[in-house]
Amino acid sequence: MIKTAAGIYLHYIDGYLNELDFDSEVIFRSTGLSYPDYTQPGDRVALQVIAKLIEQVNTHVRRPDFAFQLGRKIPLMAHGNLGAAMLACKDLHALLVLSERFSRLAFSSITLSVIEQGNNIAFKIATDTGFPILDIAIVDAILGTSMENLQRLSGVNIQPISVKIRHNKPQNSEFYNTLLECPIEFDALDNTLVFSKKTMAISLQTADNIGQDILVEKCKKDLDDIEQDSPLISRITDIITIHLSTSPSLLFVANTLQISERTLRRRLAEENINYRNLIKEVRHEKALHFLRHTQLRIEKISMELGYKETSNFRRAFKDATGRSPREWRKHET
Repeated sequence: MIKTAAGIYLHYIDGYLNELDFDSEVIFRSTGLSYPDYTQPGDRVALQVIAKLIEQVNTHVRRPDFAFQLGRKIPLMAHGNLGAAMLACKDLHALLVLSERFSRLAFSSITLSVIEQGNNIAFKIATDTGFPILDIAIVDAILGTSMENLQRLSGVNIQPISVKIRHNKPQNSEFYNTLLECPIEFDALDNTLVFSKKTMAISLQTADNIGQDILVEKCKKDLDDIEQDSPLISRITDIITIHLSTSPSLLFVANTLQISERTLRRRLAEENINYRNLIKEVRHEKALHFLRHTQLRIEKISMELGYKETSNFRRAFKDATGRSPREWRKHET
């Protein structure tokens, strides 16, 4: 299955490059995209194409805050029916919950989670596009667009209590501090913005309780149209991969798919798929990816894969390959 994103994001990349006085035509064509007709309204674009474009942007532009600032420039209405539904939400918390529900309309490999933590609300961003450079860009863009739109729609200077970011701290990271204005932890286990419940209860100036019901139904239809071309097993695998560090349960996957656990068990049985074996397969593939393409310590990889003990990871990996993770990395990379 080809993972995709809304093609309109290419228009915003193009526009921002021009705003910065870069020749976007050269950058787009170096990616293999035609210009200026690189996409049509309503089109979806393969994530591989966007990843190549981001790689070329990084090569030509060399601005560590490019994706963050790009996110700030993308208005909610750029997200079509989802953006309109978000504008109609009653408050900031409802907006985040809606984005959690329909995040696949934007990118097929993003999972957003809204979690209550005492007096706070955690907004988690999980990505697994298969392209590390794109994962970083998506997280930065979501951070930028979240802060910009939360403040614009509420009319209040919204500030998170804290932020965690999975990728390493870039050399020029001052823009994170300037725009987020809160403690930031890099190289974290997940991407999380934490807000107070009081902040999330702030009403939106664009709230439309009557119109939102219609807009949410349109979002449901849009999502159904996308997922018709997405086999259930692929969607399950995406959810497991994105949430692997938490060892997602079958119930969690069912809730994410918005079906009952019983229905999910029946669908897996029809496909002759064992859920535990599926998690085992995903863990092994991710282990190979981390060992081959990153310099993460074995202990950190173990945590990313959802193992409670590093010894369990070493044992499982050796059972599957005949080598310890360290030996495999030495010989295969």
